[in-house]
Amino acid sequence: MQLLSVSGAAAELGVSPRRVRQMLSTGVLAGQRVGGAWVIEKHAVRATAGARRPAHRPWSAASAWAVLALACGEEPAGSAAARRRARERYDRGLLESLDQLRERAELRRFYAHPAAVPRIADRPGVVRTGASAAPEHGLGLAGAGPLVAYVRAEELARLLEDVPMEERAGNLNVCLRAVQDVCWPFPSDVSVAPLPVVAVDLAESPNVRERRLGLKMLGYP
Repeated sequence: MQLLSVSGAAAELGVSPRRVRQMLSTGVLAGQRVGGAWVIEKHAVRATAGARRPAHRPWSAASAWAVLALACGEEPAGSAAARRRARERYDRGLLESLDQLRERAELRRFYAHPAAVPRIADRPGVVRTGASAAPEHGLGLAGAGPLVAYVRAEELARLLEDVPMEERAGNLNVCLRAVQDVCWPFPSDVSVAPLPVVAVDLAESPNVRERRLGLKMLGYP
């Protein structure tokens, strides 16, 4: 694991050290403080650089979920040509496809009253993922991070009517990934996402430990 200072990260990203500190404080770039100074993993800098300057055009939500279906051992929906294309993309590996998978859902960040968060997690149609699915998959992640879950776009609209939540960028405790209703991939009785989906979400996490675990699960050395 290679660690960079603020100035090193600035050089990699082509921005000023001040801009790097702003990115760290807002969560755009993930890092941690050691002895009062910021240190950033080099792969996190590369991931941020890729997000700022995407190397590949993202796939549609339907195409992304077709690839993830294969990763979960399922047959994707769609025409024979679409299924063949999904297999070709899946063969590249999920680690190499993170950029293309990012539009599988719309990420929405909220703050809800802490007492409401467990009720949201237990609500029918809410499928926990990332660190919120770690206990069921035995991933050994512990902590009081936000609830991370998938939800149908239509269900999210109903949820916002039922539960007061403030949409915000920081100090949040609910992260919901809204999936277009026509692309919804989970059976009605599922409340926890399959492990490959969890791994992809962990690999995109702003939390260093979670992201490192997700990348490792996807084959990052």
